[in-house]
Amino acid sequence: MLKRIILASYLLLYIEALAHDDNAFSNGNVDGEIKLFYYDINEKTDANAYATALGGYLKYTTDTKNPFFASVRFHTSNPVGDNINKAGTALFNNDKGGDSLSTISESFLAYKTKSRVIKLGTFMLKTPMMNDDTTRIVPWSYQGFAYTGESIKDMKVQLYYISAIRSFTSDIYKKESASGEFGDSGISMLSLHYTGISGLKAQSFYYYAPELYSTFVAQLDYELSVENNALFCVGAQYFNSGDGGKYAVTENRNGGDDINLFAIRTSVDTEDWMISINYSQNFGVSGIVKGYGGLAKVYTTSMIANGRGNYKPETWMIQSTYNLPLGSHQSELGFTLTNTQVNDSRGDGFNAYYFHFKHYFSKEASIYLRYENLDYTNEKSDVAYFRAIASYKF
Repeated sequence: MLKRIILASYLLLYIEALAHDDNAFSNGNVDGEIKLFYYDINEKTDANAYATALGGYLKYTTDTKNPFFASVRFHTSNPVGDNINKAGTALFNNDKGGDSLSTISESFLAYKTKSRVIKLGTFMLKTPMMNDDTTRIVPWSYQGFAYTGESIKDMKVQLYYISAIRSFTSDIYKKESASGEFGDSGISMLSLHYTGISGLKAQSFYYYAPELYSTFVAQLDYELSVENNALFCVGAQYFNSGDGGKYAVTENRNGGDDINLFAIRTSVDTEDWMISINYSQNFGVSGIVKGYGGLAKVYTTSMIANGRGNYKPETWMIQSTYNLPLGSHQSELGFTLTNTQVNDSRGDGFNAYYFHFKHYFSKEASIYLRYENLDYTNEKSDVAYFRAIASYKF
């Protein structure tokens, strides 16, 4: 029944858009990106993997100056050259053994006023437990209904209902999240964002998935300008899950019904340099690596190393970036040290170091080199990861 309601609403909005907007298509906008992505996983086991992918996206949006508009985005990722265990890189369609992945990642109709936006269809999201995850060429995307309202001063309200999810290694929308199936009840989310105090950003999210598990997330971030154009920042996060349904797996690394994670962050950010110290501890045995979809947004996260795993990890992380003086275009060097200990014998503790180099040849063209090495403190094999990403936007 709910599917029929969503479909009927979708069609009505489409008809209304055509009736009221003769110039929507002629004044639309096209943008896209071409990306070449090389990924090497050196795990010293049969899980070794490397592959090169060529792909990107093409997006068309009708005139957003009108109250009714529509958008469609196509993503593709295709293997080129030699590869080993290409499915292990998560760059392609793992439903089809690592073949090329091509999909409609967004296809929605929208209605907006000065303070509200309503979307129906498939779209990408940016929330702590459901997001697009841009660590590969093809992102995660979601099917359902999205409402964003800003009619209350200094307050933004978001309400989502998600009926199906497509992972970044599939072209099919399913009733399945990164943490497992969620059934016909779907996943609903209510979030509040408050910015009424200078320098303070407060956010809260509640995800309701009765057949999987529900999660509450709260985050506070405060910024204070100090001398010499420096910015001092502090933040705190809290993730708590429970109410496990028939599909919940408590010990799931991606997410389960026993997440109890607290994280804090402090940083100093200048025009050319940033350093931060991050800490998190998960007192629960459920992980929070991907949540319901995408990549869970926890402070203690680098490329691979993180404090979001299961079995009660406790993580310290030092991160630093520096803007290199290489001509007129922006270049950045980044470095991260991570130490994770676990408070459950089933977990894996590790030390990790990470660095990256990012350079923009122009506003459109860039290259991004990333390397991380994880040194496990138990008998688990150490592993190194390397990514080289060249992109051009238009």
